[in-house]
Amino acid sequence: MNKSETIGKLAEALSRAQAEMHAAKFNSVNPFLKNKYADLGSIIDTAKPVLGKFGLAVTQLPINDGEGRVGVETVLTHASGEWISTQFSLPLADEKGKSGAQVAGSIITYLRRYSLAAILGMYSDEDTDGNEVKQELKPREAKPAE
Repeated sequence: MNKSETIGKLAEALSRAQAEMHAAKFNSVNPFLKNKYADLGSIIDTAKPVLGKFGLAVTQLPINDGEGRVGVETVLTHASGEWISTQFSLPLADEKGKSGAQVAGSIITYLRRYSLAAILGMYSDEDTDGNEVKQELKPREAKPAE
């Protein structure tokens, strides 16, 4: 993470924004895992009015490291000039039926969604902890005292 010299005003504004920001609507379904999630548009629609109210804005820029990875830099700014930013990238891979540009676009959109939700402290996926894999727990056997 990178940041401006100070972030006190940004932190206060983000804290107030988070207190007013409702959960993003889970409006999409992952075709592979069948779990629900909030797509990028839903996260933006949820965040934008509240961010503006508190002098906050988000910019997301595509990045390319020149070594086969594409990603996004997410910058959260405050009207005071304070800012924080983070970068997230993934390797490009071949996907059947998609051009390199389409693959890059899919990765960038995916990373924008996760990065935006993360920098704002939002959640964007259904919590499936413990719901996907059910294991039968076996009691531990006590070790004999030596």
